[in-house]
Amino acid sequence: MPGGVTPRRALGWATLVNMTGSGAYIAGLTVFLVQTRSVSAAAAAVCILVSTLGGKFGALPLASVIDRLGGRTTYVSTKVVSGLAAAALLAVSSPVVITGCLIVYGLFSAVGGSARNVIIRDIAQTETKIYRAKLRSLANTGIVLGSSVAAAALAWDVPRGAVACMAVNAVSCLACAGLVVAGVPATGPERPGPTDKGQISSPTVSVWRLLVRPRLATFLVVSAVFSLMTPVLTYAVPLWISRYTYPHDAWPVGILVATNAVIVIVLQVPLGRLVDRRDRPDAVMVLAGVTLGAGLATAGASAVVSGQLSLVVVWLAVVLVSLAEVLFSAATTELLFAPEMASHLSRTSSLFTFACAVGEAVGPVLLLAVALRPAAIGWFAVAAAVWVCALFYLRAAALLRSREAAERAAAV
Repeated sequence: MPGGVTPRRALGWATLVNMTGSGAYIAGLTVFLVQTRSVSAAAAAVCILVSTLGGKFGALPLASVIDRLGGRTTYVSTKVVSGLAAAALLAVSSPVVITGCLIVYGLFSAVGGSARNVIIRDIAQTETKIYRAKLRSLANTGIVLGSSVAAAALAWDVPRGAVACMAVNAVSCLACAGLVVAGVPATGPERPGPTDKGQISSPTVSVWRLLVRPRLATFLVVSAVFSLMTPVLTYAVPLWISRYTYPHDAWPVGILVATNAVIVIVLQVPLGRLVDRRDRPDAVMVLAGVTLGAGLATAGASAVVSGQLSLVVVWLAVVLVSLAEVLFSAATTELLFAPEMASHLSRTSSLFTFACAVGEAVGPVLLLAVALRPAAIGWFAVAAAVWVCALFYLRAAALLRSREAAERAAAV
């Protein structure tokens, strides 16, 4: 990297490149499996589900590797392995071997995501919240760019375009590793550090022992529920439109996806500044749940109208769910970097990634069983469950803050 490029900018460019490949990968994976590897649609869905959950779960025991190797070394290593696993998809045809490659890809991508959080903590000592918001905006920009590349490639030729999507992802992983090596300084292994009570915090605490901590356990459960927003946007809303709202054509789906992308890219940094000013990520987390529930209820309300008006209502639902996505991303990032969690950032990041993966995996089944019916009641039921979860988090966060304040007062 040029001498004037700071570690922050280097990681920003690496994030953009990496997520561009991820966008192409997400958009093209199913088509690749079905069109070029003769895997049935049902088998492809099972393959992706097993590999995603297997990779995220397998990453939990490997979180300690980050502390031993350091954030940059771990991140670069995982991106290289992820790139090789993605490239291997181009050379194998057995569904079993493909699933294995996808598990390796998901496993090292999950560990890499946790290592990247450690890098962010190390290089962003000032204006950290704004910098993290900018990285989230770059990540979403990359997803949009990658999806656009995938759309153009698949329009050119479906089988060859799908292969191109996998190749773009493999190259992006390796390019990301190169950018980080060139522009981000290496850091040493994690060392024990003082906590807010003056005690020494050991980085060797296992993920299983961390799970018994009330604040982290509450955060993970609520994060899993709120992660329902991802399958709502990528799965439920497109099906709802094609089945009930506007079955004549598919163009509204593209408009709604673009709406989500614009909202996430444009508002991520301003909302990050809002969290920075108010310094209350718990309140933003609750607001994300309330907004998500409002979006789900609005989607259900489209069942009581028809024609163009129903599309307008669904569009409003997508706007609300997209706002919830931005709020959720801002709140969860700040909570992960809060002092009580940042001392074990490699492990808490891995747990958070797995919790979100569970929510995203269960979401389509729940929505298919409850919400995707020609009536609004299913959407309202899911919205009510999300609101209850938001209320639970609000109450739990208040109780935990009161308990921590009492402990600090007693220690004085």
